[in-house]
Amino acid sequence: MYDAAVLAGAILTGVLVILVLKISELSFGAARITRIGIYAASLLCFAVFILYVAQGFLDTVNRFMILCNLRFQTEFEQFSVNSRVAPGALVFWCLVSVPLAALLLMLVRKRSTGMLSLLVVCGMFTGFVLGRSQMWGCVACLFGGILGTFTFTSAPGRQNGFRGMLCAALTSLVFLGFFLASGGYEGLERITRWRADAVAWFERFRYGEDTLPKGDLAKASELLEKEEETLKIETDKTQEWYLKGFVGAEYDGMMWKNLPADAYQGEYEGLLKWLETKGFSALSQFARYNDLTETAEGTDVGKVKVNVENVGAYRKYVYLPSTVETWEGGGAKERKDWHVCSKSFFGADEYHFQAVNGVVSADGISGAPWTQNPSGKAEKEYLDAESVYHSFVEAYYMEVEDETKEEIEAMFFPKGEEKDFNDVTAQIRKVLRQETRYMEQPPAAPAGKDFVEWFLNESHRGNAVHYASAAVLAYRTAGYPARYVEGYHYAQETDGSQGADAGSEDAEETTVVLTNKNAHAWAEVYVPGVGWMPVEVVPGMYTEMYTNEIVEGEPTFQVNADVSEDGMEIDGSSGNGEASKEETKPFFLPVRRVLALSVSGMYLCLFFYLLLEIQRIVRRIRQKRMQSREDESVFVDRYVKEMTWLLLAGKVTGNYDHPLELAAQIEEKIDGISREEYVRAVKLLQKIRFGGKKLMPYEMHTLECFMKRLAGYLTRQAGVWVRLKVRYWYALY
Repeated sequence: MYDAAVLAGAILTGVLVILVLKISELSFGAARITRIGIYAASLLCFAVFILYVAQGFLDTVNRFMILCNLRFQTEFEQFSVNSRVAPGALVFWCLVSVPLAALLLMLVRKRSTGMLSLLVVCGMFTGFVLGRSQMWGCVACLFGGILGTFTFTSAPGRQNGFRGMLCAALTSLVFLGFFLASGGYEGLERITRWRADAVAWFERFRYGEDTLPKGDLAKASELLEKEEETLKIETDKTQEWYLKGFVGAEYDGMMWKNLPADAYQGEYEGLLKWLETKGFSALSQFARYNDLTETAEGTDVGKVKVNVENVGAYRKYVYLPSTVETWEGGGAKERKDWHVCSKSFFGADEYHFQAVNGVVSADGISGAPWTQNPSGKAEKEYLDAESVYHSFVEAYYMEVEDETKEEIEAMFFPKGEEKDFNDVTAQIRKVLRQETRYMEQPPAAPAGKDFVEWFLNESHRGNAVHYASAAVLAYRTAGYPARYVEGYHYAQETDGSQGADAGSEDAEETTVVLTNKNAHAWAEVYVPGVGWMPVEVVPGMYTEMYTNEIVEGEPTFQVNADVSEDGMEIDGSSGNGEASKEETKPFFLPVRRVLALSVSGMYLCLFFYLLLEIQRIVRRIRQKRMQSREDESVFVDRYVKEMTWLLLAGKVTGNYDHPLELAAQIEEKIDGISREEYVRAVKLLQKIRFGGKKLMPYEMHTLECFMKRLAGYLTRQAGVWVRLKVRYWYALY
């Protein structure tokens, strides 16, 4: 709620309603009239204070979305509210308390303890899901209310006899047992586990099974456990890919976690929105840097277009490389500065992207000369935005525990001298190559042990998860921002045989099918001025930058490679050079998915319909208020935008900077609107905008009537989609 006063007002209103209803029960006629009077007064109050109620309702929705964003790391955007929100919240919750109080009284009178228990369960469930400790006091009060109701309704003649005392005792035991078992609201471990299991089941239901650890280092040995197909890639140019999904920023010894939402608040509040206005995206930063470099140096490395079909991977992620420029399909949306995820209910089944050709990792990459001496406006704007984001990166992607940092310094950088990025990379690879051994399924770290410390100091055996985790901490210790990444790796030299024409350089299109054997983890390092780039540290999967030779044999992950007992490869050949493909199974859409989607769709449609109607009403009221202001600039801008959208919906094309040139098209394409009417309306708007004059009341009325007639004629002659667009588009924009 808005504040404690709103809660107090709602409770007092509910108590007053219950007292009035109980007193009125002395007479049957009076009870009926009282109920009608209470409901009529509520409806009258709702109608009189509709504007306040709307603001209170939107504020409540906003607060619920804030809790969801904090609890589940979602990105729900809030609705705009105005100065009426404080009294509006009070009026809204007082009106809600009226039918709730009447319902409670009716349930007690009918001895419907089951429904009262359901209310308690709903309250508990809401609090548990949203993780609000304040709910504990409310739940305790509700349990006390049920105890009193059981005692009241179970005793004959309303006397606390044997049955009443027995019921009270049993209820007390249940309540006491629940309290002792939980140890307080925040100590409900069983319910927390149940909630986590329920969320995990729902995630699997929507996006399918995720075979990647998703930062859970206890599942590192399961990285390459299965062999099912995951991604089907169609590309016009074959090259190596690091397609990232999960991105971990915080390390706690046994888990990598996403950067929390509060990192984007406080000092960096609105950072990503500001970067977006500058045309800067951390997810496509390298492509922007490459375009500016090509312009400055007169080079062209080209682009590569890729279509991806998700045939078995986790569908929540849209797997993209760090060199991506643009992407479309699959409900793709940027997730902070980590990765791209799908907003579709069942995730991304198919999408496509365009990336920089030939560039794979950070090996040999350093800032171009123009980053030190920018000359053009675009270069300066890019570097200004990059410097702001760089400070954010250094603030949140450099954390290493002091004890761990000391051990890594002693192992990787014993001399303590400062080195450039390439030297640091070579040193990390050298130490990992000498001190550890690759295993596809290494032993699990003991409980309570730090994962990286155990790998480096005791086990000395690990797979890509181990190597990537150790490398990220090593880069951070050396002073370079880094983060942990999971996804799928495609090596052209070894995996290229999967495509029908992958070995031919002249092939116009190549199809590659990745499997769980292509699952991989790697370190992603921020190169100043360039952006986030992958760095390979698994022995055998990189080329030493100074010798330009393979360090150890062939790359580790080959789809058809035989492995020895310890997980190292014996023979990388696949016999006939073609990957075996399983027969494609027919796809059947589960009935439960159809039902779930249908029901969810109906509720969502109803919910958003109410919100849109409220926003539309509020917008019209705001528009009326703008007309009465002395400064009409805001009002004119709104009318210009509205007229533009209406004409676009009516398929009027042309130069909207010169609206008078569109008069002939409007008379032709929109029945009922004449050229003279349109010209008159445009000149009225120009009179305010360019002439700086205030419209007379009759002129304002003429302009308003024209806009209504334009929208009316357009909706009558257009289809359903245009009608909905005209009615609700402006409610949101």
